[in-house]
Amino acid sequence: MATPVPRPNGKTVLLTGMNGFIASNIALQLLDRGYIVRGTSRKADTVSRLLKQPLFNRFANIIPARVQHVIVPDISAKAAFDEAVQGVDAIIHTASPIDFSLETVSEFLDPAIGGVQAILCSAYHENEAAIRNGQVAPITSFVLTSSIAAIFDQWRFPPHSESGARNHAYSEVDWNESAEAAARESEAEGRPLIPMVAYAASKVAAERAMWDFIQVKSEEAGRIQIVPACSSINPGVAIGPPVLWPDTPERLNETLMPMWKIWSGEAKATNTMPPQIGSGTFIDVRDVARLHVWCMENTQKSSSQRYMITNGKASSQAVADLLREGLVDEHKVAQRIIIGDPGKGYTSGFGFSSNEPSAWAMKAYEALDRSTFRSFGQCIRDTVLAFRERWPEYGY
Repeated sequence: MATPVPRPNGKTVLLTGMNGFIASNIALQLLDRGYIVRGTSRKADTVSRLLKQPLFNRFANIIPARVQHVIVPDISAKAAFDEAVQGVDAIIHTASPIDFSLETVSEFLDPAIGGVQAILCSAYHENEAAIRNGQVAPITSFVLTSSIAAIFDQWRFPPHSESGARNHAYSEVDWNESAEAAARESEAEGRPLIPMVAYAASKVAAERAMWDFIQVKSEEAGRIQIVPACSSINPGVAIGPPVLWPDTPERLNETLMPMWKIWSGEAKATNTMPPQIGSGTFIDVRDVARLHVWCMENTQKSSSQRYMITNGKASSQAVADLLREGLVDEHKVAQRIIIGDPGKGYTSGFGFSSNEPSAWAMKAYEALDRSTFRSFGQCIRDTVLAFRERWPEYGY
């Protein structure tokens, strides 16, 4: 029996970067809760491609009435979102410029900061105009997609350190204070930037731009509530089934590519275990999306809060071991999976080892109920089964 389409709730959410890995999952959940979704993208065709994906099929009859699209070619341009924010009740800002070919620190940081400032200015002016006309400020919530890269500081708390750093438990009070300095030091010494370091610096700068904006504008406004209730989501490495599929596996995003290489047999054929992505902390993208929606709907709890969201730590070796051990019950799957060094590089419960900092998402667990988070095994199984359904020609 088909799941019924929810009735409209009369509210509109602006979702920037709607075609992104996290944002496309948010879009599905918003539609499932009766919202009108106004998505932005840089190009006209990206959202139309998204809406043709299988997971949107159940919403086909309501898409004309419940999905809107605004093209924003440059998210950091002044007034870039002035049109997009008109008439919305909340904003979820996932769009962030990512280009690892950039060569200077400013090229990484300036667009990230500018994008946050541009959309917050548009939201502020929209609320200010409403109040000036004797109305209630319409935009009540602003949720920013940040990153665990804005929290993890590998220079202050190096993994597998012999010092007390290995006992550190990361939480939302932590900031990556070292990434920008490390990136600028490389630049000053004429060494190539390490893209992930510059990326981490940009996520710190973008999130701080939001908190700085709130502080300044709230002080200017005094008792008048012009600034929306703001919160940030700081996910670990988001994995899970994509909503928007690329044409070929070679164009999967970087968090799914290691899983694909293992599942498809490419890793075994080349005898190369894919490297760990970022911090190695994992979280199912569907749970990341849930937390965005929760923060948007529960501003009395989420306002002015950061939410780190992970559900443990695992490695490519863990993916390989699970698949060889029958996570997907096909003998021929195990035969094509790289062996590597079984059992190494992760704990049996996919948690944090005793000789490294930990990062349990206690605030997110409290918000969403820890028992509802998808396990590492479930996430891997759902993803590889989605691979098989999307690309059956690979002989599965």
